Amino acid sequence: MQIKVREAGREDYHPLCQFIELVDNDFYPPLSRRGNGIEQRVWDCLSGPDSYYLIAEDDTCIEDITGKILGVIGCSKYWKSENDAYINLMCVHPEFRKKGISKILCEELEGRTVAEGIRKLYVCTWSTNVAAMQFYQVNGFIPYCIVKNDRGNGVDTIHYRKRTV
Repeated sequence: MQIKVREAGREDYHPLCQFIELVDNDFYPPLSRRGNGIEQRVWDCLSGPDSYYLIAEDDTCIEDITGKILGVIGCSKYWKSENDAYINLMCVHPEFRKKGISKILCEELEGRTVAEGIRKLYVCTWSTNVAAMQFYQVNGFIPYCIVKNDRGNGVDTIHYRKRTV
């Protein structure tokens, strides 16, 4: 397997929606039950002037584009200020987890945002997502706010940030 990371374009809309539907139930609550759902979330990120997705693909895969997507990370630049970005989505295909794909995506996003003048990255997850909490902390993100019972009884939202320079 050879991992290639590229910025998603509008032509990736349907494959991205299919991929996020595949991992939808890994989120709490599922993305399909939030706001305008998966389709609008994907469209907003692809069409927004200050947002984008990076896709990790298996460059050796000969399947259609949906079969090549290993993981996705989404970003909204200038979130709180002109020097901030918010990671609005990060997910990896269930068959390819624990292979360093999240780290590759996060490092690529960080490199791109630093080059654009971003100095802080923000992200949040929920308190029962132990793998995500460990990932963020190991990769230099620091928890700075916990919203108790934000996602249901006993499920808190944990906000993280990282200085990139």
